Amino acid sequence: MKKKNLLESKSVEELTAERARLKAWRGLLWGFIAFVLLVFVDQFTKLAADVYFGQKGNAPVAVIPGWVYLEITYNPGVAYGMLGNAAQWVKIAIVVGTAVLMAVLGVFYVRIDARRSFLRVAFLLIIAGGVGNLIDRVQYKVWELGPGATIGVRDMINLERFGFAVCNLADFFITFGAVMLVLGFLFFDRDALFPTGKKYKALAQEVEDKKNALVEVKGTRSAEDYEPRTDDTTGE
Repeated sequence: MKKKNLLESKSVEELTAERARLKAWRGLLWGFIAFVLLVFVDQFTKLAADVYFGQKGNAPVAVIPGWVYLEITYNPGVAYGMLGNAAQWVKIAIVVGTAVLMAVLGVFYVRIDARRSFLRVAFLLIIAGGVGNLIDRVQYKVWELGPGATIGVRDMINLERFGFAVCNLADFFITFGAVMLVLGFLFFDRDALFPTGKKYKALAQEVEDKKNALVEVKGTRSAEDYEPRTDDTTGE
């Protein structure tokens, strides 16, 4: 009877683990689909702006007159047009560094607990934005370009009235992702400084319980190691 119960218990544990793995793979699949969709939208809007404003020469379009305009500019540098006249090796280093950073963040995304959804979305946005701009930098070989180039990373959303440079959707993805990352570290994650909401408080408590259990196990083992041994043999 005990053996039967043990087998049934093991089957339930295996089934639970299998469901968890299936859920994790499903989450990765949806994450990959979202990543592809974000990069596609970024590249499509860049192409549309390039054709409409660049090739056809249409005038900028006012989305909010005096505040937000759509146009096309080409950025041979990095964010906000910085390093547009940097040495070639600097731009190559930026391209390579961006690629490595996106790969590292991708590994973090895959390895992170699926229940830490807020943090995963943040990583997803940053990766999609970084890859979107990386595609432009590689496609147009920005390391060969200088200030005033007519090709480069394509920007089309003019927010200069707000004190920002002309940007694109990939820049928005990165910005929103970075803000979410900070909020996650502060409030919306199991390792947050101030876990907020039932979900993340429960995850934080789970981590704390595991730490306490590990400390108890180590303490028990240490006590056993230092427990004095008795000698059963008796001398004359």
